Amino acid sequence: MSNVPLIFQPLVKYVDFQGRARRSEFWLWVLLRIVVGMVMGTVITTVMFSGMNFQHPDPSQFMGRYFTVMPLLQIVNLGLLLPSIAVAVRRLHDTNRSGWWYIMPIVVAIVGVVLFFIFAGTQLFSAIGTGEGTMTDAQGMKLFFTVMGSMFLFVFLPVLVAEIVMLVFYVSDGTPGANRFGPDPKGRGVMETPEVMF
Repeated sequence: MSNVPLIFQPLVKYVDFQGRARRSEFWLWVLLRIVVGMVMGTVITTVMFSGMNFQHPDPSQFMGRYFTVMPLLQIVNLGLLLPSIAVAVRRLHDTNRSGWWYIMPIVVAIVGVVLFFIFAGTQLFSAIGTGEGTMTDAQGMKLFFTVMGSMFLFVFLPVLVAEIVMLVFYVSDGTPGANRFGPDPKGRGVMETPEVMF
């Protein structure tokens, strides 16, 4: 496995959630995912628009090509999903953090969406619950800005903070020497027996 270039290590450790991954392994994998996405996007766009008559476009031809090539992109994305999660978990392990931190932005997003719908729903029902059935332009604008503000407050801002926290974790140097998840991938210190696997 040591002969495999670092950028392809996550493919070799496809669903390996144990151990640690150094920063270079994680960020080279992120770079590879971006390059693969750009290549796939270029190929799919070329296939979808090649031979199209833009003077008299045929939407059915475009949609037919769309539904032909998009499954290919989704298959590639699904194929790269598990190694992406695994290398992120191992990167967290390198900083002596549990892999469960990986789902923190997802949990924050779900809680934020639930709170947003509760708040926005109450605002909407209170605005139209007057019995008149119509709103003035000023009331409509006030409702719009209230809903958009609550979306920012409950969803976008917490998710942004959660993603910044995860970014700090991912760019942090790993624990020097062995930690509870295994030996230092940089070879610093001596190996200890891992206590926690996820």
